[in-house]
Amino acid sequence: MWNRVWQIVLACIALSLVACVEGDVRRGNEALRIGDYDRAIANFSKALDQDPVHRDARYGLALSYFSVAEEGERLHISTLDLWKRAADEFRILSKIDSGAQVDANHSTCLFYLARAAMAKGESANVLSLLDQSIQLDSANYFSLNLKGLILAGSNDAEDVERAKQIFIHIVTSEPQFISAYVNLGNIYWNEGDVESAWDTWSMGLMKSPSHPALLRWTKIAEDSLKSKVLSGEL
Repeated sequence: MWNRVWQIVLACIALSLVACVEGDVRRGNEALRIGDYDRAIANFSKALDQDPVHRDARYGLALSYFSVAEEGERLHISTLDLWKRAADEFRILSKIDSGAQVDANHSTCLFYLARAAMAKGESANVLSLLDQSIQLDSANYFSLNLKGLILAGSNDAEDVERAKQIFIHIVTSEPQFISAYVNLGNIYWNEGDVESAWDTWSMGLMKSPSHPALLRWTKIAEDSLKSKVLSGEL
């Protein structure tokens, strides 16, 4: 009889804990929705103290830290530590849930972390972070573009060629990603292939007719081509 009583008591305690966790998650979601990030973090953390593998609580906490880091970006303050905290939560979450939406947010978080690390001069692991980001979301063109820029700045011809292929992939897969036209044209220009540079910048200008860099460099390339024609080089 006493065993039965204790079973009932333990069951009631378990149900009570579940109710508390769900209440904390609900309050966390409400706080996150209205931008009360400190309260959201407190509630999601409280839920995770009771249930560390609660998917919604972990996702909510990751999104809360992500939002705090985004706010830091808007305020132009150092965000490296904030993005590291958000990335840590997404890393833990990935052991619980690896759905498309979670992976896309994780990928975006790693892009911002890589960018923040570069801004602080901590570039040693940036390519690794970007590779992780791209693995999580192959359509994260921001991560692809940043990786291409880093490779393009290398003195290694193979790295520059890899950068070129990345930018070609971006403009082929996402023709509205204007930065890739600028960057691909820059590689051709640095290689002395003025015609390919002009072609690339011109294609970008068709997509974004008022883009300052494309307007400037397309005109420079056009003038260079005219000069070559007049001199008999073309």
